[in-house]
Amino acid sequence: MPRFSRESINTTYFHVMTQGIDKKYIFNEPAEIKFYIKIMYELLKEHNVKIIAYCIMNNHAHMLIKTDQITELSKYMQRLNSKYAVYYNKIHSRVGYVFRDRFKSQGIYDEKQFYNCIKYIYDNPVKARMCKRPEDYPYSNYKKIPLEMIDDKYTFIDTEETKEKEYLYELEKILNRNDGTYDKLPVMVKFLKDKYDLSFRKISKILKIGREKARELYNK
Repeated sequence: MPRFSRESINTTYFHVMTQGIDKKYIFNEPAEIKFYIKIMYELLKEHNVKIIAYCIMNNHAHMLIKTDQITELSKYMQRLNSKYAVYYNKIHSRVGYVFRDRFKSQGIYDEKQFYNCIKYIYDNPVKARMCKRPEDYPYSNYKKIPLEMIDDKYTFIDTEETKEKEYLYELEKILNRNDGTYDKLPVMVKFLKDKYDLSFRKISKILKIGREKARELYNK
């Protein structure tokens, strides 16, 4: 199994997205959104994380979070969504899952990607035609963030170096999953080929396996 250099995947910023089960609305009323935001900030006192930007929509939420430890991000999001799920089930007299999966996160590796992420988060309600301008949406921290962070001049350019850091980070997450002893190599090969369209030569180099072995695992 391959080992990846911690320096090559290290980042302190993460774009986090969490979504309602079956993409259903889980933030139906202003009171529900406000409760989620309330516990978002309350839990900061107990975890080594900082919220840079956020936007809460009806069926999902986006956050840009800073943390020095990926384990802290996992703990924070698990507690946040668990607390909200208990609250949501109680007020709606229901049982079962509220959120789809745990949460999704993507590492942010350069300045342009950082600013592009902030703009993407704040543009969500505009794209959904819920408001005309990001500043008109009440359930984000747009008005509390410095204006220079949301300037239109910042556009993410997908460099090879950034792309490499992204997929190394995702591969590390696959390796760290505690879900049995199944062979993770086919999953990693398919991930690199389908999402990043890497050649089998490149994949074999990253995973330290033969090129034909990589091709065989992909077609498994």
